[in-house]
Amino acid sequence: MIDNEHNSEQEKRRDASAKFVVQNTDANTSLDLKDAMETAHRSLADSLQLSFRALQGVMFILVVLYLVSGFRTVEDSQTGVSTFFGAIVDDEGLSPGLQMNWPPPIGGFEIYRAQNREADIGSVFKPRIDARLSQEQRISKASSSDGLIPGRDGSLLTSDGDLAHVEVEAEWEIIDPIQYATAVPDSFGNNIVEILLEQALVHTVAQLTLEELLDKPLEELRSLVRIETQRLLHQLNCGIRISDVSIPSEPEPPLYIQKSYAAFDSARIEAETRVERATAEARERLIGAAGGNYNELLTFITQYEKAAEASDVHSMQNALAEINNMLQSNEISGKVANRIVAAQGYRAQIETTLGQDYKRFQSLLPTYRDHPELVIRSRWLDMYAAVLGNADAESIFVPKNIHSIRLGISGSDAIAQLRHRNDLRIREAASMVDGAMMNPWILRAREIDMEGPSRELSITGGVVQGRQE
Repeated sequence: MIDNEHNSEQEKRRDASAKFVVQNTDANTSLDLKDAMETAHRSLADSLQLSFRALQGVMFILVVLYLVSGFRTVEDSQTGVSTFFGAIVDDEGLSPGLQMNWPPPIGGFEIYRAQNREADIGSVFKPRIDARLSQEQRISKASSSDGLIPGRDGSLLTSDGDLAHVEVEAEWEIIDPIQYATAVPDSFGNNIVEILLEQALVHTVAQLTLEELLDKPLEELRSLVRIETQRLLHQLNCGIRISDVSIPSEPEPPLYIQKSYAAFDSARIEAETRVERATAEARERLIGAAGGNYNELLTFITQYEKAAEASDVHSMQNALAEINNMLQSNEISGKVANRIVAAQGYRAQIETTLGQDYKRFQSLLPTYRDHPELVIRSRWLDMYAAVLGNADAESIFVPKNIHSIRLGISGSDAIAQLRHRNDLRIREAASMVDGAMMNPWILRAREIDMEGPSRELSITGGVVQGRQE
């Protein structure tokens, strides 16, 4: 039985890797054989132990490398988020510097280029043209029969129904990596910005006429496009900001319009120049007529005219009172003030001449009604005395009964010179009065339209003519 167990144990053992043959069978060699076997066993054990330690070191290094793979350096121009089993774990995104997270597949990083990302819509809104021709050649060969083919030629529609061509580029950046990682796949970032940039350009141009678009400064147009694009991006909550919008060239109308645009531009500039000249001349005339506050006076006059057209008597009286108060104040200058001063002077002159006569007439009227002959005789004597009391009066005594004889009498030379000087003074005073009262801006009685106010005035030969019915 012992033999059987020994045999089974031998079968379980593997084949020997080494075979020792003892050639010397002497009894003294049994001790040497035992020492040799112990040495072999120790060598084998040391080899196995060394291999196990090396394996442990490799495994430790692998574990360390696995843990170190969770570290990531974020550059200054980058941003991103850290994830844990695919879910975002932070609320502000990654800041520049060394960042730590669980190694994959437990954790991970999503790193994005945060700044100076470009979106270029290219020739989306430009016509397809022959690249071999220069811009001047394209314009010279353009004709009114040329048309834009949809799907090939791009254009923008203005508010007045015209077409325009504009080329736009934009730079964008990521300001909220959490929103960006949630809403936008990074590979589609440029596509989304380009689509919204096209939409913003369409909206902006649609609010302008072709003339306004061509005259608008590029800086202002860029600002409008950037604001509209940012508004559309804000609606998506994607964490993107438009940092800059550039327009490489001036907006252009279709080529055929550009062909005749030089003449159109010249005519437009001439029209603007004439309008500015007319405006300046009108302002100069208004200032010369009523002074620097002519706008306020025109406002009151317009209010009076509107009230008159509406037959609003109360508003007419209020507006007329405002006009009179302003004319009497020191706010009015120029020709209006001169006319008012002249009218006031003439009024004072009338009051000192005809007014005095009127007062004397009123004082004599009761006496004349009671004793008319006495009053007439008294006034005749007063006039006779006044005439003879003049310095240039010359008395001539003619004998009776010679009234049928014609006499040639020459007066005194001194009296004649005095009369001449008095005549010159009278003429000078009359000319001054006529110059002050010859106001071409005041309508005569026959020129006044009593049906209501009207601006239908014409100036012919320096005289204002009112509306003639």
